Amino acid sequence: MVTADPSAAVIRLVREALPRFGFAADPQLSLLKQRENSVFAFTADGRRYVARVHRRGYHSDAELACEVAFVRALRDAGVAVPDFLAANDGRGFAVVGSDHRDEPHQVDVQRFLDNHGTFGSEETGVDGTARIDPADFADLGRLVAQAHDATVRCGYRMAVPRADWDTEGLVGASPAWGDPLRIAELTGRGRDDIVAALPRLREQLEAYGTPDDRFGPIHADLTPENVLRTDHGLVLIDFDDFAAGWHLFDLATALHFYAPHPRFAEYRDALFAGYASVRPLDDRDYAVFPAMLLARSLTYLGWAADRRGEPTAEWLVSDVLPHTVRLARAVNTASTTPTSSGARA
Repeated sequence: MVTADPSAAVIRLVREALPRFGFAADPQLSLLKQRENSVFAFTADGRRYVARVHRRGYHSDAELACEVAFVRALRDAGVAVPDFLAANDGRGFAVVGSDHRDEPHQVDVQRFLDNHGTFGSEETGVDGTARIDPADFADLGRLVAQAHDATVRCGYRMAVPRADWDTEGLVGASPAWGDPLRIAELTGRGRDDIVAALPRLREQLEAYGTPDDRFGPIHADLTPENVLRTDHGLVLIDFDDFAAGWHLFDLATALHFYAPHPRFAEYRDALFAGYASVRPLDDRDYAVFPAMLLARSLTYLGWAADRRGEPTAEWLVSDVLPHTVRLARAVNTASTTPTSSGARA
């Protein structure tokens, strides 16, 4: 039985995968999320679990194994992240659906995290209606810093390279998430502002550099919907876009959809303060952050450019594009000289 109406083909993939993890194939499935991945909850032996069907072709088996290994390393270090179950072959996922019309798919199973919902939503951040306590952003900053600190301390290295969120991936000739300049609505002064900002972004990111204390494996999709609120605190979920990138990129992602919010400065300062309580930030971090925020915003427009007609893509163009232009104007007019103290932006 399924309590929502995803495609029958996706349901079959879940049912084929569950025995690989020692479960019966026929539990009641409850659809939690269906965007690029399909995520279901189910109960077995009195415990709740989550099965995630990965979108076809996004990652190779080796790349997904690298993601699972990273999350397990963070968990072993005490960071609040999901708990992946091992399939009968020892891997953290199963490959099923050899007869599926779109070829085989990867399915993983995790222990269900009892929660009170997500940290927030992208929409309420952008439209200014979010009612989040700045203290929550401080908690989020500490959690992100713990993840970065654990990665640096344990010397974790990705066994399989995954697309880097580096200068080329963000503002190179072929950005990792697509070219934002392909959006037809980006015209006139707004387009000029973004075009003018691109070389500034490249210059600032290259000058910032990629030492280990700034650049390494990161979550890379730390949106408010990928952070759960639980009785034990915040938990980072959905490492689907995990790859090498700047630590500040995670902070930029956490703040991006709140940049138009009237309490943005409070949220930013709280996030930075929480982060700095675990991992110190210096003047160069603060100085480059507006550029990092713009680089993150451009990735969403690039993503939308390749998915026109989808609701999320259309929302990004209608509601987020003007915000991206404002970020570009700020980068174009700001001094690149670091100031001396505080959570500068």
